[in-house]
Amino acid sequence: MNRNLLTIRIIMNRNLLIFLLMLPLALAAADHPWEDPSVCGINREPMTAHFTPYISEQAALMRYSLDDVTRLTVDAAVERRVSLDGTWRFHYSRNMSEAPADCHATGYDVNHWATIQVPGSWELQGFDAPIYTDVSYPFTPNPPYVPTDYNPVGDYVRDFTVPAGWEDDDIFLDFEGVESAYGVWVNGHFAGYGEDSRLPSLYNITRWLRPGNNRLAVRVIRFSDGSYLEDQDYWKYSGIERHVYLQARPHTRVSDFRLTARLTNGYRDGVFDLNLSMHRPVKGYVTRVTLLTPDGSTILKKVFRLRSAADTLLAIHHDMGAVRAWSAEQPVCYRLVVTTLDAKGQEMESFVHPFGFRNVEIRNGQLLVNGVALKIKGVNRHEHDALQGRTISVESMLQDIRLMKAANINAVRCSHYPNNPEWYDLCTCYGLYLVDEANIECHGILDTPYGTFAKRDAWRPAFHERMRRMMLRDRNQTSIIIWSLGNESDDGKLFNDNYDMAKQLDATRPVQYEGGGYQGKSDIYCPMYARIWQLERHANQRDPRPLILCEYEHAMGNSEGNLDDYWEVIRRNDQLQGGFIWDWVDQAFARKDSLGHDIWAYGGDMGFVGVRNDSNFCCNGLVAADRTPHPHYYQVRHVYQSIHFSPVPLSANSVEVYNEYDFTWLDAFDLRWSLLADGREVAHGSQPLPAIAPHTTRRVTLPLGGHALPSGTHEAWLTLRAVRRKATGLLPAGSEVAADQIAVPVENTVSELKKTTATAAAPQVRRNKDHVTLSGTAFCLRVNTKSGQWESLTYDGREMLLQGLQPNFWRPLTDNDVANGTLERCGTWKHAGEKAVLKALTLSQGKDSVVIAERYELAEQQSELWLRYAVAGDGSIHVDYHFLPGDKTLLEMPRLGMRMVLPGQYDTMTWLGRGPQENYADRKSGAFIGRYTASVWSQYHPYPRAQETANKCDVRWVTLTDKDGHGIMVYGDAPLSVSAWNFPMEDIEYVPAMVRNVHGGSIVKKDMVWLNIDHRQMGVGGDNTWGAQVHTPYTITPHEWRYGFTIKNIRHEK
Repeated sequence: MNRNLLTIRIIMNRNLLIFLLMLPLALAAADHPWEDPSVCGINREPMTAHFTPYISEQAALMRYSLDDVTRLTVDAAVERRVSLDGTWRFHYSRNMSEAPADCHATGYDVNHWATIQVPGSWELQGFDAPIYTDVSYPFTPNPPYVPTDYNPVGDYVRDFTVPAGWEDDDIFLDFEGVESAYGVWVNGHFAGYGEDSRLPSLYNITRWLRPGNNRLAVRVIRFSDGSYLEDQDYWKYSGIERHVYLQARPHTRVSDFRLTARLTNGYRDGVFDLNLSMHRPVKGYVTRVTLLTPDGSTILKKVFRLRSAADTLLAIHHDMGAVRAWSAEQPVCYRLVVTTLDAKGQEMESFVHPFGFRNVEIRNGQLLVNGVALKIKGVNRHEHDALQGRTISVESMLQDIRLMKAANINAVRCSHYPNNPEWYDLCTCYGLYLVDEANIECHGILDTPYGTFAKRDAWRPAFHERMRRMMLRDRNQTSIIIWSLGNESDDGKLFNDNYDMAKQLDATRPVQYEGGGYQGKSDIYCPMYARIWQLERHANQRDPRPLILCEYEHAMGNSEGNLDDYWEVIRRNDQLQGGFIWDWVDQAFARKDSLGHDIWAYGGDMGFVGVRNDSNFCCNGLVAADRTPHPHYYQVRHVYQSIHFSPVPLSANSVEVYNEYDFTWLDAFDLRWSLLADGREVAHGSQPLPAIAPHTTRRVTLPLGGHALPSGTHEAWLTLRAVRRKATGLLPAGSEVAADQIAVPVENTVSELKKTTATAAAPQVRRNKDHVTLSGTAFCLRVNTKSGQWESLTYDGREMLLQGLQPNFWRPLTDNDVANGTLERCGTWKHAGEKAVLKALTLSQGKDSVVIAERYELAEQQSELWLRYAVAGDGSIHVDYHFLPGDKTLLEMPRLGMRMVLPGQYDTMTWLGRGPQENYADRKSGAFIGRYTASVWSQYHPYPRAQETANKCDVRWVTLTDKDGHGIMVYGDAPLSVSAWNFPMEDIEYVPAMVRNVHGGSIVKKDMVWLNIDHRQMGVGGDNTWGAQVHTPYTITPHEWRYGFTIKNIRHEK
């Protein structure tokens, strides 16, 4: 045999052998696309821009004129789609091997299956359990493979009929979002497969349909190779989580469109560009394009009569003079109307797309919108519902926008995946700047031997598709001003390639990514949780890129301290352009505890499937899961406000008003003012604000001359509020947009409470072995001489004490305290007050009072505490508190003060100080001085995990009274920090999650009032919740401290 032929035959046989050996592996990959990162979808249609086709132009415009909920809800009478949402048959299996075979077949009996609601996650409907992990995967990573023992499978089946009149159309199934991988069968035929849980997939099912009843079967796999790219800090659950539609499109149709609307000529005029992609164009058919102004007037109408099958791209370029620009402040929307007609002039379908004219650019190291450098006053937002998880409604979206606009939030980072399409429409209409982020987060793989996916070519298709498909769907949305490549996935060539692709697809927006660090490929330097000194460093080196924090101010539990400090630096430096608070809403669920109390359930509360949950780290919101604002929401509203009032030196009736808005003049607002004398309003008024231009200041005069302060006024304050004159968007007329408070100088500097006049003789003293008793006009105080503790205090025969005054150096740990090691670092103070040992007690008598002096030893701290009680004959008791440290080095005190416990009937709290919401040393500028009255129970805020709550700063005095008005008053020598609870402190003390979850909603009101009378309490912090400590100015260094306050009787005068 010829040697060459022999060689060829040997090679062929060897290749055949290799092929035969590899064939099972190839078939396995084909059978398991959920473990193949090169397979992102099978048989799905190319991604296009999102739009809703209607049966006619009139129907499209009519729907657009309706309220948002109605227009964004499917109406099969006028749309070319029907909803397949609702009740489906469902079968749950623990893994693929246990899943029913051939259940997608037409004749398979599913009548014995359970039912489930679509859209929705099966774990939230009684099948299996959701898992909350922050960083780690809910399975042992072995990419691209996923577990075979525990990898639940959900089989969905429903029947449907095709509406009459669709016989000549192309019919598509539209799945808006399924987690994490799924296959689709129609009448037993495999129709397609999809991954990427946050983007839609369309499947052309025309050839498999039949008259009458049709069967749709969907198999969803909980974990897939896509799960490795969806490791967001969020609940892990699965199912058909977004809407499902059946859609009919004519064969000749607009398949896609690309719109740009930019400003030119000094941002005064507009340039409109539109590209329409036509599917199967037919000669004689017509595509009509109409452009409408915000008031509905037609400014452009273009008719394209198709000439041949080659007319697949239709283009319009149109210059427009004097357009109205779009911004988050002024979301002026024009409307694009596109209608297709057949050769007879019969309308086949039409759609409407709202858009605005605006430019986004980076110039001179700043992000500009319409030529103006922004300050991003932003939040991150997960899609979350208190009952349905990731399945959210239009009503919920509108509620979010309303609350955000009310809090002066102007930007949202869609963290960390593409959102429901309705969200972008609403943000364009009502005005929010958006960062649209690809569904790529691989946090959990970074500390494994596998390393980062972004450096491995095997994952290129998945990376590419997730970024590209998002942009193709969303690039016509005006509200999107920045693209994001993903989140917390390290860096690598795949991100670099996606950056380049993004710039080619859309040159009109910047592209950002935090994972590459300072040297990464990103138009914006967007670190997360950078400290203030790091912001200063960036500003001082004049980088060509702006710095915008993609995440900062971690709002977990009682948090958001230091926000003023961040924004002092941001406002002072033009290249520091704000950031996005983490985050908007607690990802908790509304549940009941074992006693029937409403709680917010977090990690570990929703069932256990063998994966450790990460406790309440999912609860980082400015608002609770039902959108009830947390106390720190109001601080954000104040810091983010864009109108600022400040005093004018040497002027009694003028204020400076600074307009921080970028595009809004202030003559759209009214100024409401109120003059307070010792917390009581003595005058008020309202007047229009003048036309103050953006970024300018003007002096405004108030009619204060005719309003004299009452005689004896100790302190006076001028409160100024800017309110909307007219309803705007979702906010009503009269809604507040900004407020400040200015101290008014007064001549009298001595409070009436502090004026000492002898009204009664010194109290009588009785002393025995164990007690000293002081009594006088309608009062009696008994003190234990061995412990120094007050055992009884009666006023008018009423016992005021359950427990007497005791030093207190501790507070129930906040989430930030737990994370930064406060217990380990400062634990010496936890029981210091309880363990204080009385070393000396002396009694001295003056003309008008008796003084009890006590000296305590704090042995562990090697410190001393002196307490001095000056008891007057009328029962008023002045307390002098004097802390003296020794030589031992001690770390900060969480609290410096005293506490006492009153009977439960004294549960009406009135105070002159900051309020009405709780406030702390580093989070108080949004709480104003005033007189407030509320129940003690209402002081308590039920954070998802119980923790420190209810503090009020700068309290001049506080009263606790019963229903008849009897009780006590406490007033400070200097302003105090005060809080009151209907439970003991230990009820809200920190308990590790591995022991049990202590929910804020489970705290029970008890027949007691715990009163904290503090010199100060440290701030709550907020830089992050994994180690950042409270900023030094808001801590309590254990040096020598002294403060005082007075307790006195309150009588109801009839």
